[in-house]
Amino acid sequence: MVLDKRRIDELGISYVEKLSLYEEYASRIRNLVQDLVEREGVEFHAIEGWAKTPSELLHSLSTLEDAGGGPLRGGEGTLSSLDLVTVRVLLRFPEDVYRIEEVVRAEFDVDESRSVPSSGLVDPSRFGYPAVVYTLALSDSRSHLREWEKYQGLTFRLELRTMLQEAWATIAPKVNQSVGSLSENRLKRKLFRLAALLEEADEGFLSLRDEARDEAFLVPPAPLAARNREEPVSVERTFTDEELYQFFREDPGRLSHWNEVALEAGFPPFSPDSGYLRESFRHLCQILRAAGIDTISEVRDFLAEVDEDGRGLRQLQAVRSAFGQKEGQSTGANWRMDPFSAIFLLVLNFRWDILKDKDLVKLNIKRGSDRISGID
Repeated sequence: MVLDKRRIDELGISYVEKLSLYEEYASRIRNLVQDLVEREGVEFHAIEGWAKTPSELLHSLSTLEDAGGGPLRGGEGTLSSLDLVTVRVLLRFPEDVYRIEEVVRAEFDVDESRSVPSSGLVDPSRFGYPAVVYTLALSDSRSHLREWEKYQGLTFRLELRTMLQEAWATIAPKVNQSVGSLSENRLKRKLFRLAALLEEADEGFLSLRDEARDEAFLVPPAPLAARNREEPVSVERTFTDEELYQFFREDPGRLSHWNEVALEAGFPPFSPDSGYLRESFRHLCQILRAAGIDTISEVRDFLAEVDEDGRGLRQLQAVRSAFGQKEGQSTGANWRMDPFSAIFLLVLNFRWDILKDKDLVKLNIKRGSDRISGID
C-alpha cells in the first residue's frame, strides 16, 4: 500500500493531536516494564521509554511511501500500524533477555507478526547481532483497570538488548551507510565477523559470571564459634538514605502495593518522572526520622502495621477527603500521589502524636505534604 502525501499529512495531524497521550503512555509503560524487571530480580543497565516526535513519524511514513508501503500490516494506513512508543531495556547477559522475554509474554498481548523473539534469531545465516523485539499491548485484565483504561488499544515496541547488542545497533548502521557496490561484500563480511565476536563475548561474560558464582559457593563458611567471636551482635543502627532506597528496591512490590492502595483510595493516577520520585523519597526519609522510625526493621514493622486489616487504605481515604475539603480540591485534580508520597501521608497521620510537637516547617515536612496535594 502506497501512502500519498495527503494521507501522510492526515496521519501527522492526528498524531500531533494525540501526542501528549502517547508521551504519557511511554512514561507509564516504561515504569511498568521497570517494575516487572526489578520484580524478577534482574539487574539492568538502563531502561528508556519515548514516543516518536512528529518529525520522526513523518519521516517513517515517507519512508514507507518510498518503499511502496510494504511494512504496513493490520490496520493499514492508520497510526495503529506503526510503532509510536518504544521501550528499550539494556541488560547485562543474554540469559537475562530470555528471563524478561518470558515475563512480557505473560504480562502483555503479543503481536507475533510484528515481533522478533529469541527463537527467531537462531538462523545461522542471519546478518549482524540483532536484538529481541516485541510489539505489545496491554492485556485485557490490565487495560480494564481504571488507571489504564485510556491506553486501551495502544501498542508499544519493546526492545530487549544486551549492552553489546546495543553497541552493534549503534555503530553498525553508521559503518554500513554510503557503501559502494564494489566494497559492499567485503564490508559485510567484516561486519559478520564482528557480530560473531560480540555474540561470543556475551556468552563468554555469562560463562564467567556462572563460574564465579560456583566458586563462591565452594568457599567454606567460618566456624560458628569463630564468627561469634569476630562479629559480636550489635544494635541495629539508623538507616542511611541509600540503605532505605535499597530496602524498597529489593522488593519493588512494596511500592507497587501502596501505589495501588492510593488509587483504590480515590487519588487520581499520576506518572511522576525520576526527579519527582527522588524528591518524594527524600521527603519520606525526613518524616520517618522525625517520627522516630529510623531503622529498616522499624520501617518494615510500620508498613506491616498500617497494612493490617486495610488500615492504610481507610486512612488514605480519610486524608484525601479532609485535605480536599480544606484546600477546596473536591475534584482531586491537583493531587500528585506516588508510592513514596502515600507512605509519607501514612506516617504523618499514624505518628501524629509524635510529630505534632515538632517544627514541621523547619523539618521540611509541611513542604512534603503541600506538594502531594498540589500546592506550590
